[in-house]
Formats: sequence, structure tokens, C-alpha cells
Amino acid sequence: MPTSVAIIGASGSVGSVAAAHLLRSHILEPSDRLQLVGHGKSKSERMLLAERIDLLDAFDDGRVEIEMVPNIADIDADIVIMTAGAGFSPQCSNRREMGAMNRDLFDLIATECARKVPDALFIIVSNPVELAVRIFAEKLEPQRVIGMGAQQDSLRFARAIAHDLGLTRHEVRASVLGEHGEAMVPLWSSVDLLAPTHELEASLDRLKEKSAETALHQRVVALRRQVAAHLQAERIAEAYEAARRALPDARIFIEPFITASCMHSTPNATANATLQCLAAALANDRRRIHAQVLLHGEVLHLYGVCGIPITLSRERWRHEALDDLNPAEKEDLRSASDSINEFAAEILATRPAEA
Repeated sequence: MPTSVAIIGASGSVGSVAAAHLLRSHILEPSDRLQLVGHGKSKSERMLLAERIDLLDAFDDGRVEIEMVPNIADIDADIVIMTAGAGFSPQCSNRREMGAMNRDLFDLIATECARKVPDALFIIVSNPVELAVRIFAEKLEPQRVIGMGAQQDSLRFARAIAHDLGLTRHEVRASVLGEHGEAMVPLWSSVDLLAPTHELEASLDRLKEKSAETALHQRVVALRRQVAAHLQAERIAEAYEAARRALPDARIFIEPFITASCMHSTPNATANATLQCLAAALANDRRRIHAQVLLHGEVLHLYGVCGIPITLSRERWRHEALDDLNPAEKEDLRSASDSINEFAAEILATRPAEA
């Protein structure tokens, strides 16, 4: 039976790049369908009509049906990728402002999706991803809603470690849990080399030892201050070089900050992580990925939205064990969960009662 995937916000920078990555990947098969979903306004409809033709010109050989859907009320999909919402901009410069700006939109879209496609799987890309996951999971079955932020952060951590070891990311496995933001929890205990040698393991041990010398938060604050000075002076190359010299666990906090400062989003990295989540759902082969999900005590007695390792099918996510975390990492993850819950409570406190 053909699979139907919908991208809400497909006319935006992240949604349009995600559509192109999806078609280029050939994850969808001939006769499958990709819906480009608008929000009922003429500008959105014009852009999506043009985007559809552009995508057909580029990827029609794959014989995937590409459909422009003008309103969310007309969506009809097995898997929904949610990319709509405001991103970073001069008017929206931090997660709190972004959460306040996007909260009502998330409510509106989640309510419509619960009415129209309650049995779909939802991959949340929009930020703040934890807030969006919370709102969607409250209106839909929680097991059908994931946020892709933890997968993106884990890929960044693996790439940073691979760079320092002279490897490619394909040769490194690593996990970042918690928040897709300041309360990220990079797990050194999770790092696994696919083809370890004595020299590589010794180099990895040295990275771990260096990371333990100074608290991660302290290193991130110092690095952010240094990078901010470079950005203020328009020294972009120097900002990236300062991040490159940092240890991998601190680097993953700062490199995306530099990129977002220059182009307001990270569309290709975001699309790649989203694609990995989608591929896991379609394959249903119990491959381990990472995602923000709404927990009810299943993992470390955590409640609320938090990034954890999961497996994914078209119907639901299932949590993976976290038995290998050391005590400090468990405490960091609990602190991250508390921070996420406090943030969500603050943003949702002013939500209208009828929502």
C-alpha cells in the first residue's frame, strides 16, 4: 500500500529543504505520495504550487506523487513532518520568545491534525521542539509524536568526535539526550567506534579525560563569550575556528549558534536528521535513533518531554534502555528534564483555557 508523507510548512526554508532531501534520498517508492501542506493563504498557495513544479522538474524520475495541499484541514497522510512556525530572527532571538510566538500556532495545527489524521506518526521539527512535542502529544497519542532535535544533536556530537579522531561520522556512534538547546546532555559513555584500534581508543580516552577537567557548562559559557565577540565584529571564520578548537561536547553547543546567527536556521542538517527519523519509521528495523518524546516515568522515572534513545515504527516509538549511563549523566539528564518542564510550564501558563 502506498505511503503518504505530509510536510506542514513546506514553503519555509526548512520544510522546502526537507522535501528536496526526502525526494533525493529515494526513501519514498514509486506511487508513494508527498504532500506539501499550506496554511490557507494565497501567498503560501502560490509558493507551494511553484515548489511542487520545481520538485517535479528535479525528482520526477522517482515517480513519487507530489501534491500541493492548500489547507491543513485537507491533509491525508500516514506520516506528518511538522516544520511550521517562526525561527530565529531579530524579532525572535531566543527560545522563550520563539515559544511564546509559536505556542498558539502549535495548538491550532495539533488540534486540526488530531481531528483529521489522528492515526498518523508525527515527526516534529519546529522549535522549540520540546514545546511542540508537548502540545502535539497532549492532543494525539503520545506514542505517535517525536521531536527530531535529539537525533540532530547526536549526529553533531558524532561528527565532532570523528573530526578530532580523524574519522568520518559513519565510523562513530554517540548520543545527546535532554533538550535540543542549552540543557543538552552529551553522553561520553555512549561513544562507540565501529572499527576501534588501540590508538583510536587511546585518543578517545584523552578527549574524555580533557572534558572532565572543567565542567561542560563553564566551557560552553566561556566559548560562547569568545564566539559572540567574533560575531559582533563580523569575524565569522574566526568564530568557527574558535569552536573547532573546543572539545566536541562544547563545540556542538556553539557551531549551530554561529550558523543560526549567519543564516537564521540550519536547514540541511535539520533535514538530514529528520530524514533519518523518517527512514527508521519506514524501515521498522529497530534501529536506534534519538528523539524528544513525552514521558510518563518509563525512563529513569522522568516525566514530561525529554530527548532519549528510541526505536520507531510507522505506528509508535518505543524507548530504549539507559542502563549504561554513569551517575553524573543520569543527574544531568534529570536536571535537563526539570529545565524543559519549567520552560514548558512558563510558556503554557498563559495559554487560553479553551485551547
